This record gives sequence, structure tokens and C-alpha cells, in this order.
Amino acid sequence: MNSLILLSGLFTGMAFADAGIINGDDAEEAYYPESGGLLAGTVLEFGGSEYELKMLMCSSTLIAPDVVLTAAHCIDFSYYEQMSGMPFDDVELVFSRHADLSEYSGMPGATWPTDAVFAWEAVGHPGFNMNTMGIGLSENDDIALLFLEEAILNVEPALLPTASEASSVAEGAIVDIVGWGQQTSDRTPPAGTVMYKMAGQSVIGEVSDYEFQVGPDTNDVRKCHGDSGGPTFVEVDGGGYRVIGVTSHAYDMTDCRETGGVDTRVDYYLEWIDQEMRSRCEDGTRVWCEIDGIIPPGFTEQAVADGSSEDVEVTGCGCSQGSAANAGWWALGLVGLLIRRRQ
Repeated sequence: MNSLILLSGLFTGMAFADAGIINGDDAEEAYYPESGGLLAGTVLEFGGSEYELKMLMCSSTLIAPDVVLTAAHCIDFSYYEQMSGMPFDDVELVFSRHADLSEYSGMPGATWPTDAVFAWEAVGHPGFNMNTMGIGLSENDDIALLFLEEAILNVEPALLPTASEASSVAEGAIVDIVGWGQQTSDRTPPAGTVMYKMAGQSVIGEVSDYEFQVGPDTNDVRKCHGDSGGPTFVEVDGGGYRVIGVTSHAYDMTDCRETGGVDTRVDYYLEWIDQEMRSRCEDGTRVWCEIDGIIPPGFTEQAVADGSSEDVEVTGCGCSQGSAANAGWWALGLVGLLIRRRQ
């Protein structure tokens, strides 16, 4: 690989453009406002010069005022170093809910978005290994958490499913998906079809204990590169929406050109998520610990009603619902796609 080409073209679009979900629709910031882009900033040295880059890595979801849910491969910079042959030192990770993140293509000169919140720590599931990640439905443990330096109190976090709500993850279930990934199935997506917030309603095609597939048919709304780490939402019995999936990888060798991607099941990892959140409240490193573990259904609404969280704006999902091999090839983050194309 030519490192200079990688440096000058990392995240520049390979003719990318608009962004996101295939067969989806443009989505405003107010639609599922707890969803956001995961940005990374670093300084790369080449030819005696330093280049400060800011890149859209993946999609993600706010699940507590100071905690973001994403995919483990989105924060695996050791793998990206291995693939690119270039060091990624002192990487800054940023959460932004802006619908247009097209500025963050990896070219020098970008400034952080006005709503940028930095992460002080990113932790992936200990079972995750990019080099052994499988396609189909596999136990990949592709899930991660970001802990933010400040709490976001103007949007209601997404709720995770309870153990009793896990039955909502079922074949044929209608789901909402959100992401900043590519909008077309082209190997080289046309300019203007990536890094913009997109959304749509799709269907679960296949389910295992640890993953599920979304959008089995070509005409379905489905996920692709750049949607990694982003959410899948479902309406549960009794009302309300839960983030049940984290976009992980392609389902088969068509690499999301013909069928939708695979999500990590959130309910399978509830104990791990809860332990990670609680441990950082116990050691005093989290900035928001009104609830030290997973936020239970009803908490935010009750807190607002009681006046105990007056700064929290209850925005809901902001939507109108209707009815109805080697890991490097399959992860649906943007960086892996662009690195592969430049080898």
C-alpha cells in the first residue's frame, strides 16, 4: 500500500457522498436524537510533516448521558495500524449528533463539530478479536462503550431492552435503523452518498443468540459501510423503543451489496454493559452516576416529572412509526473499507 495515498485519501470518499442506510431516507438530527457519529482525530507523520486528521469512523448511540454504545471494531486502532502500516497515536474519540458529518473525511483542516463531546475512555468487549471475526451469525463480541468527559443533558438516552424484552428480537420483527454509512450498494459509492444521517424501517431476517441480520432482501432498507456501531430500534410490548442491536459486519460475501448487515444483540451483553457502567461509578471516574448501571425503562420520564433532572429534554424517538472468514473484509466501519480499497 502507498502510505501517502492512504494519508491523502483516508475517508475522502473514494467518491463517497451523502451517506448511510441503503434504500433509506434522509434523517434530521431530531429523528432518534440519541444516535450519533463516532469521530476520531489523530496526527499522522509523513515525509517529515505532520497531518492532523479528523475522520468519521462509525455510527453510535447515547445510552446514558455520559455513555455511548458502538461496535468494538470501531475502536480497534491496532488493527487499522496493522492494515495501513501507519501508527494511530493519541487518538481522540468524539461523539456528535450532527446529521451532516461529511466534513470528516480524513483530510486536514476540519474542525470539530459544535456539539462535539470527547470520550475519556473507550472499552471493547474482551472477547472481540478483529482477526477471527466471522460472517453469517457468529459470536464475535463486537460491542464497545465510550465514556464521555461531560454528560449530554439535552437529549434522552436510548433505552436498552430488559431481559424480558429480549423476545422482541425475532425473525420478521419490524425495526428502525439509523446510520451515517454509504447509501448505495456500489463498490465505489458515488460522491455525496456517505457521512450523512440516514434512516429507514426494515425487518429482521435471521436470529441467533448473539447476533441478528437486518434486511435480507435487496429491496429492503439495509446497512452498509459506515453504519457500523449504529443502532437498530424495535418497539416493545407495552410501548416504547429499545436499541436492540449494534451494527457489526456484512452477512455474506456480497459485502452488503445484496443483503443487509448483521447486528450484535444488545440483550446478550446486558450483564457486561451494566458491569462496565457500574464499575466506573464505583471508582469515581464517570461524570454522571444518577443511575450507575443500565438506565431502566421509565427512569428518564420519571426523573423529569419529579424535577430531579430539570435539564433533560424529553424528546423521545422523534419519529412516526408504521407497521410493518477474515474480519477485515466484513466489518462495516468506513476505515476498513477505505484501507482495503487502497491496498
